[in-house]
Amino acid sequence: MRRGLSRALAGLCATLLAVLAVGVGPARAAGPMPFFQLPFPCGETWRLATYSGHGAYNIDMTFTGGGSNGRTIVASAGGAVASKGTTPRGGNYVTLDHGNGWRTTYYHLIAQSPLGVGQYVITGQPIAQVGSTGNSTGPHLHYEVTRDGSSTEAWFNGSPSGINSEGAAARNVTSANCGVAAGQVYEAASNNGWRPQAVSGPGGAVTGVATAAIGVNGTKVLYSLNGGMIFEAASDNSWRNLHTGVVGAQGTALAALNVNGVKLVYTVVDGYVHEAASNNAWRNLNTGIGGVANNSIAAIQVSGVKYIYSIVGGYVHEASSANGWRNLNTGVPGAAVAAITVGTTKVLYVINNNSVYEATSATGWANNWTGISGITFNTIAATNLNGVKLIYTTVGGYVHEAASNNAWRNLNTNVGGSRIGVLTLSGVKYLYAS
Repeated sequence: MRRGLSRALAGLCATLLAVLAVGVGPARAAGPMPFFQLPFPCGETWRLATYSGHGAYNIDMTFTGGGSNGRTIVASAGGAVASKGTTPRGGNYVTLDHGNGWRTTYYHLIAQSPLGVGQYVITGQPIAQVGSTGNSTGPHLHYEVTRDGSSTEAWFNGSPSGINSEGAAARNVTSANCGVAAGQVYEAASNNGWRPQAVSGPGGAVTGVATAAIGVNGTKVLYSLNGGMIFEAASDNSWRNLHTGVVGAQGTALAALNVNGVKLVYTVVDGYVHEAASNNAWRNLNTGIGGVANNSIAAIQVSGVKYIYSIVGGYVHEASSANGWRNLNTGVPGAAVAAITVGTTKVLYVINNNSVYEATSATGWANNWTGISGITFNTIAATNLNGVKLIYTTVGGYVHEAASNNAWRNLNTNVGGSRIGVLTLSGVKYLYAS
């Protein structure tokens, strides 16, 4: 970085922190540090530097392979958009809340981040572009990590950045921010002590960054999202994993339905919910439901009417096939959503601030805490078994089950995984986790 830029940036961090102190102060004591990655796409190498008067832990990042302007910035770790805006010195910025008191902030963006406040993002998801807005004499990313509101040294891919004092030497770092890896999918059944079994067929192991399961005439049908493609595997076909032809799915949002024998799959493409049907050659059609986060969607049907639940700006929205897919805000805040039916009542379960809440259509979506807390990954699944409502979440890397007839005690199934699908068939509960 040029000497002129370093002089222009001298003292910037203290001013930035003062300006944004109200917007970025976490609400609770910091827990374990997330597994942060460099905020740029996989394989890119960036120069990390700081300067006298710049702040001990604040990092300026410039691309080593050419111009920095307009290059994609991605999330260092999963989290929710805490704030965004513009300041005189920092220019356009966005702050991500990673939970447990940890936040990252990205300054000098070329334009406002397209993400909505409250929207959840996953590691590696694009959030903005490098620019030179505010008090900056050249395109670069100014990056900060805070722990309980105090600046702290950044770590990337399990290693300290080395930018821990104003005299720290500049260094080049190559990004290992390669997105969410597809994991082996395991099936565990309640009638087998939740013993996990790898789902694998003649074509090999079933893997995915997300799973969804439905029952069709007594057959278990599993959908997985892998490399933007949707695959189908069925228990009556030895779990042979077949590509549906659906491509372009983004993030980890995946839902499936069986409506009168027609299999339906829902994904997110470029911020829009798409629907693909088995009776339409799996053509992936845009529902028009837009602005949605790509980490979580849910789908149910009531009397043949399809309902889709998505996260828009940190709130759950409902759209139905009987209403032209108009996406209406339920007013329920959440970072991830699951949905079930109890009779004709629609029931939502959401994760918000590491806790699980329940809201129902019968009560005008009044949002009530279940008492479940300590959730460590923003994924959730739910089902109704003979009138008992069941919720599945991840705590400490293991899937936990809570039941409405057991005061929502959150019990460890000992099934490992951070992405969950659930299915009930003939009174047996099946978990699909990766």
